[in-house]
Amino acid sequence: DKTVDPRDKKSTKVIQLETAMGAAISCFQGAIALKIPRTRFAPVKTTNDLLALRSDAYVITTDFRIELAASRKGVPPNVKLDGAYKFVDAMDTLTP
Repeated sequence: DKTVDPRDKKSTKVIQLETAMGAAISCFQGAIALKIPRTRFAPVKTTNDLLALRSDAYVITTDFRIELAASRKGVPPNVKLDGAYKFVDAMDTLTP
């Protein structure tokens, strides 16, 4: 079950809908899908992903893109935080 405020299980319940990209793109006339290599983006869905992105495993290029550091040889870090750090404010207590 999901709630409006994930920290408060008594807050209003909600239903989360997710649509596959293939289905969503069909709603826009002339829309196309682009295949972007993993080297061009770093998906952030969890605080694990965010902490990895904030680490030195990623660099900011001269044109302000975020890329995996060459020293990582294409392998992003595998961060697994304890459930106590599910929210950003808790995760932020781990770093200065």
